[in-house]
Amino acid sequence: MQRTRALDSFEGPKAAYEFAREVIAELTEKSFVESKQHTYDVMDIYGVRTEEAGWYLKLCIDEDVSEVTVVSLHPLERSIKTRGGVVKP
Repeated sequence: MQRTRALDSFEGPKAAYEFAREVIAELTEKSFVESKQHTYDVMDIYGVRTEEAGWYLKLCIDEDVSEVTVVSLHPLERSIKTRGGVVKP
C-alpha cells in the first residue's frame, strides 16, 4: 500500500497491513461491487462494513504469482452498492 488515503487512515503501515489482511480474509461475494479494466490489470472493487465504518477496497489478483495487491483501502466517502446491498460511510 502506498502513502495515500490508505496509510493515512491508520497509525502506521503495520496497522494498515493487518487491517487489509483481515478485510480480505473476510470478503464474500456480497461485498463485491464490480471489476474494472485498468491499464494493465483488472481491478476488483468491494464495499466492506466494519464495526466502525464502511470501507472502499480495490485490489488486483495476479494468478500467475499468487499475489494480491491492495490498490486502494480507505473509509467510504459516499454509499456504495454491493451485491449484498448498500454499504454506507
